Amino acid sequence: MNEATLYANNPADIEFGPAQSRAENQSARISFVLVLFFTVAIYARPEDIVPAIAQFHLTFALGLCAGLAYLGSFLVGNAPFVRSQELRIVLLLTGCFIAGVPFAYWRGGSFEVLTQVWLKTLIVFFLLTQTLVTLDRIRKVLWAIILSELFVCAYSVLQSSQVIWVGQRLLGVNLGILGWNFLGLAAALTIPYIAAIYIAQPGFLKTSLLISAVLFLMWMLVLTASRSGTLNVLFSIALTCLVVLRGTSRGKLMGLGMVLTALVAVSLAPGVFWERIATVWSSSESSQNMVAASAVGSEEDRLNVLERSIHYTLENPLLGLGLGNFQAANGTELGRPDAWLGAHNTFTQISSEAGIPALVLFVSLLWTAIRSMRALGKATLNGPESLDLKLMARATLVSLLSFVFGAFFAHMGYEYYLYYPVAIAVSVQHIAGTMQPPPGSLAQSLIPGLQTSDMNWGE
Repeated sequence: MNEATLYANNPADIEFGPAQSRAENQSARISFVLVLFFTVAIYARPEDIVPAIAQFHLTFALGLCAGLAYLGSFLVGNAPFVRSQELRIVLLLTGCFIAGVPFAYWRGGSFEVLTQVWLKTLIVFFLLTQTLVTLDRIRKVLWAIILSELFVCAYSVLQSSQVIWVGQRLLGVNLGILGWNFLGLAAALTIPYIAAIYIAQPGFLKTSLLISAVLFLMWMLVLTASRSGTLNVLFSIALTCLVVLRGTSRGKLMGLGMVLTALVAVSLAPGVFWERIATVWSSSESSQNMVAASAVGSEEDRLNVLERSIHYTLENPLLGLGLGNFQAANGTELGRPDAWLGAHNTFTQISSEAGIPALVLFVSLLWTAIRSMRALGKATLNGPESLDLKLMARATLVSLLSFVFGAFFAHMGYEYYLYYPVAIAVSVQHIAGTMQPPPGSLAQSLIPGLQTSDMNWGE
């Protein structure tokens, strides 16, 4: 018996009306289209393939135009303001970042990260929460990400002789998140959404594109020989099979396909992959070649910067060193060229550079989004979009948990990429809030803004 039948026969079923009004479907349409192009620009990074494109400053131009378009829609009443707990936390986090600039180790560097990196992330996060007002829009943004990843990975693999290699490891054409050690985190965040779209949108062309994206992501991942990236993707696949793909025959088929793809990719991986992976469970004494020795050295460097980031956190617990200042402080104080490294841990990056209050807010942001997606993913819903909404909530839950796993191995506290699944979490909650459950129904404990009593969702 499938999920739809189970829900239909459940006495606790919840009847919903239309998921979105016509006005919501039209709200801030131009801004949304520009955000869509912005998403392609930051993931695909076309300037890495055609350097001449860099002179157009695509991300700045598209972000600015998207913001102005939303402002215009808001002023004429076509874009109602979407409030959320996540947005309030992000604004408080911004306040912590600003407060630390005058007291930063390197004020100029801190101000630059605040204005050139975080401010862009803040604007894009805000625009996503305000324009993703339908499931159709959420899917379009996800398709923009998936197709960008497919293009970049396919180009890097098929044109491997013309793209960047670091030793025996493929860096690829992309100098952003779709290259080298960051690729695993990007894939881990996307895999649950690929699974959700595969179930919700069957069709030969779409299925072919999704399968191709998984194949090229997996193969490029093994060519990068990233240990943390590989572990992160395996973690994401396992959770996706358990949380997203269960309950339907098509989902189970997709889960089996992803597991087999991962196994085949790993079995065909080059020697550098196995040499680096072996260092996960071997000691430095067993390193008998340059590749393994380099991997062990990298691991020791990461442990050192982890200790140093905790040290700086305890030294500057309130405001931290200042955004982006860990690398400068660590390199300057130790006086070694090899000490100019990032924290390689998102949580200690934020605690050491912005202080413990900022870390608390950051963890609260993750927890708030994870908790809401877990509740929505377990809800018993019935309506024209309820099953798709539940599936998207489950995929977002896995994406967020995959980020938490990967955040222990990469410093991504101020970048765009986490804030896409968080914004999708906000949007899924907003869409649920537009539904109209009957008074006293179970959905009232989930949908924001309704008066509810304490209810136990159960398992």
